[in-house]
Amino acid sequence: MRKFIAIVLLLAVTGYGIWNAFAAEKTKKVGLSVGDVAPDFALQTLAGETVRLSDFRGKPVIVNFWTTWCPPCKKEMPDMEKFYQNYHSKVGLLAVHLTSQDTVENAKSFIHDYQLSFPVVLDKKQKVLNEYHIQTIPTSYIIDGVGVIRKKVIGPMTYKQMEEITAPLRQ
Repeated sequence: MRKFIAIVLLLAVTGYGIWNAFAAEKTKKVGLSVGDVAPDFALQTLAGETVRLSDFRGKPVIVNFWTTWCPPCKKEMPDMEKFYQNYHSKVGLLAVHLTSQDTVENAKSFIHDYQLSFPVVLDKKQKVLNEYHIQTIPTSYIIDGVGVIRKKVIGPMTYKQMEEITAPLRQ
């Protein structure tokens, strides 16, 4: 009888250990989350100017990942431009074009057609895409003035959302 109880206990402990290991695996964090420090990066604009995320320190910034062939990206760009026109002195806006999934020529045409005046940088080698673990586009990170991620938005943002999300950071 003692042998039976010992075997049952051994199996129970082993089973619990295995279950716990798999449960921990499922809860592992993927990508960047609210409260994380946003990794700095440096990418070039179409004009060849280098822009760093850290250039925006001191004020909040929206970092938006997009491509020209993405319908939701197209939908949000007029609102992003309007937001930039109204709030650029208080909130930065940096669009990261996923050039590895698109072309520079398409980006040029898109920027011209949508009359975008905010900075657009080219992620030609997927470095920033991978560092930020972007899986869906558009994805936007709202980062405060000291570089901490305050919000992550997957999908297109409206002008109203941009205003509401950044309002506490603009104080």
